[in-house]
Amino acid sequence: MTDKANKQFVNEFIPRVSRTFALAIKFLPMELRHPVFTAYLLCRVADTIEDSPHIQPDDKRIRLMHLNKLLLSAADGAKTSPNDLTPLYQGINPEHGHDHRLLVESLKLFDVLAELPDEKRKIIYHWAGEMAFGMAEFSQITARHDNQIVAIDNVAQWDRYCYYVAGTVGHMLTELFISEYRFDTNAADGMLRLCDSFGLGLQKVNTIKDVPGDMARGVVFLPKDIMTKYSLTPDLLSDIKYEAPLTDFVRELTEMSGHHLDDAIEYTTFIPERLKGVRMFLAVPVLLARATLNLINKFPVQTMVGPAVKISHADVARLTAMAKLHSPSNAALKKYYSKLKARSPS
Repeated sequence: MTDKANKQFVNEFIPRVSRTFALAIKFLPMELRHPVFTAYLLCRVADTIEDSPHIQPDDKRIRLMHLNKLLLSAADGAKTSPNDLTPLYQGINPEHGHDHRLLVESLKLFDVLAELPDEKRKIIYHWAGEMAFGMAEFSQITARHDNQIVAIDNVAQWDRYCYYVAGTVGHMLTELFISEYRFDTNAADGMLRLCDSFGLGLQKVNTIKDVPGDMARGVVFLPKDIMTKYSLTPDLLSDIKYEAPLTDFVRELTEMSGHHLDDAIEYTTFIPERLKGVRMFLAVPVLLARATLNLINKFPVQTMVGPAVKISHADVARLTAMAKLHSPSNAALKKYYSKLKARSPS
């Protein structure tokens, strides 16, 4: 594939597989946009294998471990052949959706990756491989047992799951930023210290707001030890009769998630103020996540029982505008984030 064809392949897939990511990534400077686009699509390949209803749990684990080995080998310089990729998408119908089409056409994606600078390519392969390994570990949780809802065992496992799904992305992006801009030691150390928490914050918000949809698939990515604290079980999360314990349960989860979002704002302040596009790329999802937590706190029972809570298109536009206004300044960004956080019902 030519460089032009590479970029066209990547650019065409992004809006098809994620509107939210497409919204944020357009703010990245050109020197980062293509590598981050490509990295995101590689992570999406792993995510598609994990989420696909057309792949059985045991087969998901096999495919994800195969992807992990491919990526680790690629990070060490090995070339990827078409035969190497066939086990990832064998038996998958590309007509099942854009995600599945991306999986089937993953050879094109590896061709794109092969054209990236060595340092960036190795960063992407390493962290995407780590993600695939972790998703393989948790793939069995999607298998329903005796028609009961399956959940994460405890908070430590919740953290571990969110690390593999999103903390790895935080590490990947941080290393890509450092590779591109060669930040000073203070900035680089601060970002590396907080990047895991940044990813956990965004993913934990997702695991809370996505409960109604996940319940329909027989799984909840929330910790059972916190449920037990409020005399709840995974199966009771959809029962409106348990309004008081559901409210307390959700409020505890949102408080924990909010601390990670606090870290995400601090992380953003380590990006030099001259890099307005990078700061905007980071600020938009954090503000959207904080606003979503506010909505979850306002409607905790609905968040569990359904229909799923979701911030409006008007709020997305408003928060994006606020990010554009405030993200260039550390003081302004912190002030606006604190104001937004204070709006959350207690």
